[in-house]
Amino acid sequence: MFAHRGAYNSLREILLCFRRASFCGGLLALFIMANPVFAQYGKPAVAPPSSWVVPLRPEGPFNLQPADPSLDARWVLVERQINAQNDEQFVRRIRQVLTRHGADTASRISINYDPGYQTITLHWIKVWRGTNSLNRLDPGRFQITAPGPDASDFLFNSEKSAMLLLDNLRPGDIIDYAYSLDGANPALNGMFTARVPLQFNEPADRMVTRLVWAPPRKLYIQNHGSAVVPTTVRKTNLVEFTWDSMNVQGLRIQTKTPSWYNPYPWVELSEFQNWSDVNRWAMGLFGTSATNAGISRELLAKISEWKTLPAQDATEAALQFVQRQIRYIGPDSGVSDYQPSMPSVVFARRYGDGKDKTTLLVTILRAMNIDASPVLVSARARQTLTDFHPSPVFFDRAIVRATVNGREYFLDPTAAYESGPLAGRSWLNYSYGLSVAPETTALRVIPSCPVLPTTTESFYFNLGGFDRETTVNIVTVAEGTDAEALRERFATSEPEDIERQYLEAREKDYPDIRSAAHLQFNDDERTNRIQINEFYTIPKIWSHLPDDYHYHCQFYSPDLAEVMTKPLDLVRTQPLAIAYPVHRVSRVEATWAAGLPTHPDNLTINNPAFSFSRMVNILGAKLVIEQEFRSTSDVVTPDAFPTYVRQLNAADELLSTSVVSYSSN
Repeated sequence: MFAHRGAYNSLREILLCFRRASFCGGLLALFIMANPVFAQYGKPAVAPPSSWVVPLRPEGPFNLQPADPSLDARWVLVERQINAQNDEQFVRRIRQVLTRHGADTASRISINYDPGYQTITLHWIKVWRGTNSLNRLDPGRFQITAPGPDASDFLFNSEKSAMLLLDNLRPGDIIDYAYSLDGANPALNGMFTARVPLQFNEPADRMVTRLVWAPPRKLYIQNHGSAVVPTTVRKTNLVEFTWDSMNVQGLRIQTKTPSWYNPYPWVELSEFQNWSDVNRWAMGLFGTSATNAGISRELLAKISEWKTLPAQDATEAALQFVQRQIRYIGPDSGVSDYQPSMPSVVFARRYGDGKDKTTLLVTILRAMNIDASPVLVSARARQTLTDFHPSPVFFDRAIVRATVNGREYFLDPTAAYESGPLAGRSWLNYSYGLSVAPETTALRVIPSCPVLPTTTESFYFNLGGFDRETTVNIVTVAEGTDAEALRERFATSEPEDIERQYLEAREKDYPDIRSAAHLQFNDDERTNRIQINEFYTIPKIWSHLPDDYHYHCQFYSPDLAEVMTKPLDLVRTQPLAIAYPVHRVSRVEATWAAGLPTHPDNLTINNPAFSFSRMVNILGAKLVIEQEFRSTSDVVTPDAFPTYVRQLNAADELLSTSVVSYSSN
């Protein structure tokens, strides 16, 4: 049975069927943390392709049509052949270098794979210079980067990148390389999933994907952004599907698009029929057999301590224990497994990845008779998760749903710097998730988190005379996830480094500012509220021109300026991602004995993506300026972009306030 479903635009990262870094060589520099040799994983093997591989194009020399002169490089061939029977895939790339900059980016060959279950076999690496073929196949020169560029794309992934840097590439050179990957992710328990890209950011003369499939296994095919239908060849025991596109134009993504946005057409392949199938797969990893298996005497003793507490207190204690006492091991550690470790093992060794920590917390809560279950979510796909055919590959993290005293919470066991009561805990706006439970047949809605972050930055100026020193006390109060970010910063940085960074930030507005006392940091973990006090002096805050009797003093709102970043684009054809939720308040109180000759002012700017308000008052000899910014959406659509930029610019112009006074001489 072969099912075709409707087309949608969705997750941008689906483009990464072969992983974006393999195609955008310039991005690879961001991820190079290479070991000098393969060491732990061994060198890749060298052998011809398997017999099932069908050659699609002979080796060079290549007679190519002239390329677009504005390009640095182009793809001549992007080929992938998949044999679902033996879990093997053959990959071939042919790329032409067009400029010196293109030589820099194309010189990096990257093969993304998971050494935990895959092996690499190199077939050839050649550089064609005219009619001359230069052999560049040298397995010993490959390096391992850790982690792979997109190891976080999949919850059950420990991907690395094997990289080779080619020497002495020149404009006009053609790189031709091929390799095979053998092995399937054991977390999928034999089920097949794959992605077929149909367009990239660079043009391609030809893009082809061939899938060798063996009935009676069922394959479900869903198009996204394209109505292309593969050619189908039925043989005795096999069916071959081929997606073959010629002269594919490149498509550039603008900066700061949302993680869920994907303008590239692609095809989704899955052996899972529905979300019930995916849930049955997940139950094998996170189900009651995993969470109830073998609770050790030591873990049981700890649970017994928590059971003496009221349900809410017990949940908070267990959550904080897993968050802080069980060290988080990410996908780059090399120790992550493809299924959760036994809870008692994680408890004893005091470390684990996201799956381990989730399973441990669910086990503890259930042992305390608290209703809890794992929930698989995607921080990237979010609301577009429902656009995809059911498959586990879109999930990039696991959280815990717990119902305590009739109220439902979504808890992140990896949030080591989270604090406060359950009612104050935050979660991302995932929109949808898969609740791993026997009754699950569909994705569930995850409500928006009612707990919003807030940061209030208050400046208290005691203004001196025109030639006198001014003192300023800056008080920052952060709540919610803003407090967690500050808690992490202070926990992972040296105090003197933090004080220097704060002073340098203030120097951007007041170059002569000096520290008057050490920074004070107060963390109220019970309420998840952090207060920071800064103390400075400014020798001369007033300035004036020699022929001007007016003295000028400027006040700023740097915290608001930080979150009200203006986009660089003049024209937007793709959605703009903006930070959400954001709530920042900036307050200035300036006291001057002679009074401040300025005027009250009130202004509000409302946009579908944000709101901004400003209030200026004179209270005796005190000037009070209060400004507030809230983001109300995580995206600005192209049609709303011009108004957004115009109103954001109008708000930005108000972030500094000038006070004008006269000399008393």
